[in-house]
Amino acid sequence: MMYRKTFSFVPGLLLAGAVGAVAVGNGGCSALSNAAAAAGGCDEFKTAGASATVSGAASAVAGLSLDGNTQAFVSAAAQLQAVATNMEATVLAACIGIDTDLMVTDTWSAKTSNDDKVTEACTQAATAISAVLNGDAGASAACGLSISGGQCTVSASAQANCEANCSGAASCKPGDVTARCSPGELSVQCSGTCNAMATCEGSATVQAQCTGTCSADCTGSCTPGTLPSVDCSGTCAGNCSGTCDGMNTTGSCAGTCKGKCDAKCTYTAGTPAHCNGTCSGTCNGNCTITASGGVSCGAMASCKGGCTGTATAPQCEAKLTPPSCNIDANCEGSCQSSAEFQATCSPPTVTLQCDASASASVTAVVNTVQKNFPALIVAAKAQGQLALDAASATAQAGVNVAANLTSLSGKALACATVAAQATVSASVSVKVSVMASASASGSASSG
Repeated sequence: MMYRKTFSFVPGLLLAGAVGAVAVGNGGCSALSNAAAAAGGCDEFKTAGASATVSGAASAVAGLSLDGNTQAFVSAAAQLQAVATNMEATVLAACIGIDTDLMVTDTWSAKTSNDDKVTEACTQAATAISAVLNGDAGASAACGLSISGGQCTVSASAQANCEANCSGAASCKPGDVTARCSPGELSVQCSGTCNAMATCEGSATVQAQCTGTCSADCTGSCTPGTLPSVDCSGTCAGNCSGTCDGMNTTGSCAGTCKGKCDAKCTYTAGTPAHCNGTCSGTCNGNCTITASGGVSCGAMASCKGGCTGTATAPQCEAKLTPPSCNIDANCEGSCQSSAEFQATCSPPTVTLQCDASASASVTAVVNTVQKNFPALIVAAKAQGQLALDAASATAQAGVNVAANLTSLSGKALACATVAAQATVSASVSVKVSVMASASASGSASSG
């Protein structure tokens, strides 16, 4: 699942002034003062802000006795803070890891804000990678970056539980995940066969059975598809361009070929390689099934897009559609955001392969990319795009809550106000993390 939705700061910017502007419009300075004073009366939200986990943030505000609509917004805002904090720490650690491996001078520690530290560390990482792959050190090495997997599944149960407390939900039957997820984004454990053109989802830790296009490393054999050759580290049934038993060659190879093979390559045990054709064996990323009868993905791998047989443990790798009943739209948006903040993401498989002429500096880039890029890819694409979308929706919910401050009282007013204010800075931090990780991870694809 890869969201690619442009993030807008409009809701967040509106929210920054909405709490004050709406309060002034509904009672002048006294209303604004009351709202500001009330913001100090929600210690539970302050506790949530210090939580290291999304579940911890949700738990910190779970006991608040608020109306369902306000509770949904405050909970989403608390979880947004946790997501922003975790993403920031993860991206910063990955970029510093790259910088350290490539011996980049530390220019980020002196920055005063965490957002600036993230931006600086990742900018330096991107510059260092590009300098090697595009400079003299990488001039003679052909490199290719492959990324596969890294899916995120949203928490359908969290969304349904939240929606049950929204206004208008008394007679609502929201439906289960299979009814509210696009069929093409529904991932299941399939006891039969994963259909042709569906996807067996492998990962860095789970090998998926594959007869089709493997967008990661293949163990077994690989046959060229649209490209004239495949990466090979094994027995080449045609011509080998690279080395044959350690000797340079561009012709047939009776031994072990390391390089490109223009026919079927059967990989040596323990040395899988990226397959840009048809993989017959196992794949540690996503395999698009081309076998007409489908395949069994294996006991641990999921099937997305169509299962013939018994399907269990359904999960959605996209937004759940709203329930087909009349609940408060603002509350529904907050519940959807909460489900997205609680999404579970698997790390992608990242491979940067360069030919045999790669220099020591290129090899250093290859090693650090494969070690640090999985976290950056999750932040830039999978979790990051979900978080951007959910942050925007949460910010909009804050604008709507701010527009009705005078209809709230006591604890609800206090918590809604402080949550609305916190949403602005958390949304900014999420965007900074996504942009910084995208910049760093994009640098290797230009080589």
